[in-house]
Amino acid sequence: MSFNATESAFEGFRLARRAPMAILAWAAAYIVFFAVFFAVAGGSLINIINLAEQIEQSAEPSMSDLTTLGQAYGAMMGLALPLSLLFSAVLTAAVARSVIRPEEKRFGYLRLGRDELRILGATLVVALLMFGVIMGGTVLVSVFVGLAASMGAPFLILPAVLVGLGVAAVAVWLAVRLCLVAPTTFAEQKIAIKESWAMTRGRFWPLLGMAVLAGVMSMLVGLLGSIVIAPLNLIFGGLESLAGAETTNVATLLVKFWPALLVWGVVNALLSAAQAAVIYAPFSAAYLGIKGVPRV
Repeated sequence: MSFNATESAFEGFRLARRAPMAILAWAAAYIVFFAVFFAVAGGSLINIINLAEQIEQSAEPSMSDLTTLGQAYGAMMGLALPLSLLFSAVLTAAVARSVIRPEEKRFGYLRLGRDELRILGATLVVALLMFGVIMGGTVLVSVFVGLAASMGAPFLILPAVLVGLGVAAVAVWLAVRLCLVAPTTFAEQKIAIKESWAMTRGRFWPLLGMAVLAGVMSMLVGLLGSIVIAPLNLIFGGLESLAGAETTNVATLLVKFWPALLVWGVVNALLSAAQAAVIYAPFSAAYLGIKGVPRV
């Protein structure tokens, strides 16, 4: 069996047809995640919505307003980021399991064990590598822009643009070379940075095309979902109904806004689960194709 980029790109749709109950299980997991997220960071979220609304209504928002918004967002992320990373690892492992070991279908392929922790570790390693590349490029661009401003030399903007484009190209190249880290880590039960690097050698363009195609299809799923959710948000208010809430007490907000939160949570959970299948499954299919593993 050989790797076929186009065929792999559609693995998410085949997965949804083959295991629709898994998609529903992932949607249920998203609902639980949303509930826990709101319980942990709901107050910070309301504060951010209110601050953003005030800034939007202000003709000239001050730096103090933007700083306060940034601090509120930072506080929320400090609470929510660890939870989000763990949930992402659980879902990524579930998608990989549904493609690589489809016989393990109990609990909608959802687990919380060594596979998930290894994927979490691998994801953090890749994120740090990408962060280092992007931040290094950003510093170089800032240096050129600062020199252009301080020396009155606008021609230095050209090197800044070239460095920015170069960093973007390196980031894309690195992302493609590491795109099989998650499925390889899951399949081979070790953090597989070197293995992904080796498997993607000489397959940059097919893998990039597969990722772009999967991304486009994920956006189309999101667009269809937004068309569905728009009238529901119009009726129930969605998260926008929380703007201007006089309290950040989560229990009070649930009592007052539960219809809007319930509709928003269910629809977005279904949409997020479908998008996860569309965007993650192709990489597991690519792993199987490159390794020549027969499909079940």
